[in-house]
Amino acid sequence: MRDQAWRLRKMVEEKVFPVRGRARVLAVTSGKGGVGKTNISVGLAIAAAASGIRTVLLDGDLGLANIDVLLDLHPRKHLGHLIDGEASLEEVLIDSPGGIQVLPGASGLTRVADLGNVQKQRLLEAVARLVEEFDLVLIDTGAGISRAVLDLCICAGEVLVVTTPEPTAIVDAYAMLKVFSTEASAPKKWLVVNQVLSRGEAQQVSSRMIGLAQQFLGSEVNGCGSVLLDPRVRASVRRRQHFSLAYPSCPAAKGVKEVAHNLGLAGRAGSHGFLNRLKEIWIGDRSRPRERSI
Repeated sequence: MRDQAWRLRKMVEEKVFPVRGRARVLAVTSGKGGVGKTNISVGLAIAAAASGIRTVLLDGDLGLANIDVLLDLHPRKHLGHLIDGEASLEEVLIDSPGGIQVLPGASGLTRVADLGNVQKQRLLEAVARLVEEFDLVLIDTGAGISRAVLDLCICAGEVLVVTTPEPTAIVDAYAMLKVFSTEASAPKKWLVVNQVLSRGEAQQVSSRMIGLAQQFLGSEVNGCGSVLLDPRVRASVRRRQHFSLAYPSCPAAKGVKEVAHNLGLAGRAGSHGFLNRLKEIWIGDRSRPRERSI
């Protein structure tokens, strides 16, 4: 008997995806929660949009989404409705402050974190359209090294790892870099140090992590800057307005803009392989098995 996976493969083979690889795709992730990953994701999206780049921010923190909270959005439909076939992409995408589009996640719906084949197919189709219709697709992933998080990062082809100077955050970020180094299709890796007291502290953390990754993992990690600890970040969260919009001249906002500049988000370099990598992982067409050790 032909199984569901076979039927899904046939669906993908027969489906004509209108993807020419226009968009650059960047996943933003972290080894642990509480390091400001989502605030960084939103800030980068706003900075890119301010440069005239058509930007969409996908809340890929399946089951624990909160981009809508940071931007004071009130979505009627979310990712869960999309993958369940209850809403179209147009119904789910939201015009958001800062000139960006947001695909809200499904907060509290833990079942979304364990997608079935049909749900993956619907998400594939939605991502195909995002890659085609936008210049930049930013994916705010969940924290940690779950398989769902790693798959999104690897498929994006580029990943920004967010850490803070806290020892636990550094250890977890290094563990994530180590996992990436063992993957058959390792993404390009960037590192940003958030919530630092000074540029010197950020440089110390960044240089140490980049050096360790090179020496012990044989892995290249690119530093792209830092963001200062700023009380206006917490004040903005309480106001449900991103700090780069509420306090555009504050140190944190300037730091995020510098990170965006260092990442080259004002460019329009395409990401031709994102959809193909996602299909390989979810549909089982990889030619080589992946190995992972921590």
